[in-house]
Amino acid sequence: MSKLPRISGKKLITVLEKVGVKVTRTKGSHFVLRHIDGKVRVIPDHLMKIWGFEY
Repeated sequence: MSKLPRISGKKLITVLEKVGVKVTRTKGSHFVLRHIDGKVRVIPDHLMKIWGFEY
């Protein structure tokens, strides 16, 4: 099984917004997203900085 590529939180949010997910709020480097069916997810945007990648 192949591994998923490492992407930034902002790139992930851009993709998720195309399928009906809205950013409801942010706090620091965490984005709170809500799907149209009501499910809530929190996406951090600091992992790439920890790994030492630039984006």
